[in-house]
Amino acid sequence: MVKISIQASHEQNSPSDLLDHVTYMDNKGIQRCWTSDHYMPWWHSSASGGAAWPWIGAALAKTRNIAIGTGVTAPILRYHPAIVAQVFSTLSSMFPNRVFLGLGKGEALNEITSGNPWPSNQERHKRLREAIKLIKKLWKEDWVTFDGEYYWVKDSNLYTKPKGDIPIYIAGNGPRSAQLAGEEGDGFITTSADPEILKSHLIPAIEKGLKKSGKDYEKFSRILFMHTSYDEDRNKALESLRFWRGVLIKAFFELDIHDPRKIEENCRIIQDDSLEKNFFVISDAEEAIKKIKQYKDLGFTEIVLTNSSPSRYKLIDLLSDKVIPAVNLQ
Repeated sequence: MVKISIQASHEQNSPSDLLDHVTYMDNKGIQRCWTSDHYMPWWHSSASGGAAWPWIGAALAKTRNIAIGTGVTAPILRYHPAIVAQVFSTLSSMFPNRVFLGLGKGEALNEITSGNPWPSNQERHKRLREAIKLIKKLWKEDWVTFDGEYYWVKDSNLYTKPKGDIPIYIAGNGPRSAQLAGEEGDGFITTSADPEILKSHLIPAIEKGLKKSGKDYEKFSRILFMHTSYDEDRNKALESLRFWRGVLIKAFFELDIHDPRKIEENCRIIQDDSLEKNFFVISDAEEAIKKIKQYKDLGFTEIVLTNSSPSRYKLIDLLSDKVIPAVNLQ
């Protein structure tokens, strides 16, 4: 079995529209909704910029069964880890077993623009590791005093603790992040769909981390994020995906490039053939089933589709009515 979930992107949709989408997803039986946690979007024109945390609370209150979490939150600069711990503990206490937390090293367009420096990749990795340890301590222990290299709390107590477990999924595209996920997380999130990179770099790093933590590989989630657009008219599907050209430039994830206007300006050169190669462009159910199955066969336990379709509802219908049943029968 493989979960097929949907990412509700605040960058491309208004918060009110996303509430309508997640309610529809819940009614159609989609199990999980991930939501982006950004301060600024990856594109300037026709963009949106809602805050993830209040939206998650509203979305959980408006739905009955679907689990909702972030893909992903960076608990290193803009958010202090103690505040992340409090927010998700509160959500869990109100909506037990329906909340999860995706964590990552962040991007300059969120951290610099909200008034923070932009550390090296190595420092951000160290910050993330330390932040995860502090979040876990605050969820499980009372009166925490923590004196780390980057974060400290004194006599800190979350009076509202989580009800049940909050799964933590750690995002990245390199071996160091994959190993950290194996050591400290319940799963690993990646956008790297290259079979050779997965087999030679990422999966061995996950296994190394799991060996340190003593966790079972078969119970560990391997999650692929993929920007997706569905329409019977392929040109319409491609047109909607052009919004995400910025994520195809790896330097934007590492360097101090934080202005969506400049990202958009520099990315207009990216052609539709690159979108076809790197994203899911879908014209019918058969194509969707074939594309998803190849990643199921690579060992992913969950495929998260960032819904960039001209009609968001049409992709939800396609997945729930045709694709999910077919993929899990094969």
